[in-house]
Amino acid sequence: MRVSSEVAEQEYEDLQALEYEGAQHRLFAWQIGCLFGLLIAFLWSGFSVVLAENLTIRWGADLWFWVNMAYTALVVLGISVFLFPFSYYGGYVLEHHYGLSNQTVGDWSGDYLKSVLMDLVIASVLVSVLYAFLRWIPEIWWWVGTGFYIAFSLLFSFLAPVVILPLFNPFEPLEDGALEERVRSVVASAGITLSGVYCWGVEEKTNTANAAFVGVGKTKRIILSDTLLKAYSDEEILAVVAHEAGHCRNRDMMRLMGVHAGFALAGFYVVDLFLHGLIRWVGLSSISDIAGAPLFFFGVILFSMCMMPVANGYSRRREFAADAYAVEAMGSAEALVSALEKLSRQNLSVREPKRWVEWFLHSHPSLKRRVERARLRAAELASG
Repeated sequence: MRVSSEVAEQEYEDLQALEYEGAQHRLFAWQIGCLFGLLIAFLWSGFSVVLAENLTIRWGADLWFWVNMAYTALVVLGISVFLFPFSYYGGYVLEHHYGLSNQTVGDWSGDYLKSVLMDLVIASVLVSVLYAFLRWIPEIWWWVGTGFYIAFSLLFSFLAPVVILPLFNPFEPLEDGALEERVRSVVASAGITLSGVYCWGVEEKTNTANAAFVGVGKTKRIILSDTLLKAYSDEEILAVVAHEAGHCRNRDMMRLMGVHAGFALAGFYVVDLFLHGLIRWVGLSSISDIAGAPLFFFGVILFSMCMMPVANGYSRRREFAADAYAVEAMGSAEALVSALEKLSRQNLSVREPKRWVEWFLHSHPSLKRRVERARLRAAELASG
């Protein structure tokens, strides 16, 4: 009877995970479709030109950089308002329906407002600087723009653990001295220097669990969610840490930064062609006119969608490599496999998604494939 009950429970969890993922994918498709429609309508209706002209009249043509910042902030704010129903449904309704969130409406709204404000600042800076390059060096802006994008990303990574992430969740030094010592030992074995090991306070908001290396240079640290620390054995936690250490040991951040740089360069070049080919169709004379920014956004999003399978495929390869390192560091696959299975259940992940879904949308391999690879690597180590 107990075996039958466990099988029924697993089947129910698998069904819940499939429903949850399906709802997320449908929501994603609707969001992208509505966003494309909004950008096209905003541009072809003439509202984009009206907004840019009014800001220029109000501030003066000489202050074009600040005009561009104000335009971007208002557009991003408008997009956030337009897409709010999707954000609320995906971030609050779905999460509560499947038992993943503990947030009240007020708590969720506070985090959402913080996210919108952060988006306003980041988008305003990025877009305004890129449009400055479009104005100053239109022939090579996409080269220089790529360099700026990478530098901005590195700065964001440096500030994230000390400025940005604490806005949403508290961080405290890990209090379990014995576990911290073992975590540091695993990390040191990978040749990694840390500024600290932190407990990531997420329990009041979510029932999911996670761990990650965040920051670069002096801000580099490992964060372990309190939901992970409370529900997992020390060996399972160390296996998760070893997996994250594997990413660092394999220089995956640098690899991914290189991949993102290549994508950014190609993407900005495609956007340059996009702007030159279509800018006059919408009644504008220059690609540096901020009124044409919806075309810029459209091109960036479309290129990102087309490159998603490539980026996700590369990410899955790096996940397999990090798993292999974790097996080597732990001496067996059992702790990692146990942790992965628990994380899959706790985070309501589909154990074995359809291959085309994994190929297009998943940055991590399926649980089934990860377990098979981990055990294969353990067998290889055992056989010498």
